[in-house]
Amino acid sequence: MVATPEGLWRSGNLLVMRRGAEVPDRCIKTNQPANGKRLRAVLYWHPPLIYLLILLNLLIYALVAVIIRKKAIVYLGITEEILRQRSRLILRCWIIGIAGIVLFIAAFSAPVESASALGVLSLVLMFGGLLWGMFGARLVGVERIDEEYIWIRGVSKDYLDLLPQWNPAWQGVEWN
Repeated sequence: MVATPEGLWRSGNLLVMRRGAEVPDRCIKTNQPANGKRLRAVLYWHPPLIYLLILLNLLIYALVAVIIRKKAIVYLGITEEILRQRSRLILRCWIIGIAGIVLFIAAFSAPVESASALGVLSLVLMFGGLLWGMFGARLVGVERIDEEYIWIRGVSKDYLDLLPQWNPAWQGVEWN
């Protein structure tokens, strides 16, 4: 039987952890032994209502989000296989982005009738590669961060099943 880690709970499909808590030496994606391998994850969170500022002005949103966001650094167990998959995805995204840049340059020397299509395709590749890399390579996401706890999504069900159920009343936190 595996000992229950201190400062870790599950809440539905979320991992709830106390800041500074040590995670077990298990992969958060597969629940296989991580063999000491850790991924340093820097997580940021701000209240979702702040997104409404995008409707007003993107720059105002960015400034407010940076000022009020909460930050947490966690070290999560991860297997070599998951790290390899992530590295391959990041490499693919770089290749797509570079292909977009090459097409953008090629559009300037292409015949007029195909230059527009090449330009549009290059932008799609550049931004597609960027967005795919940003969101596809992210192993976990953050649901909430407060002064004492971090709520993390994207953790395997098998991993979460090893943890006790989170009860906000035990910790004096009133949040659903």
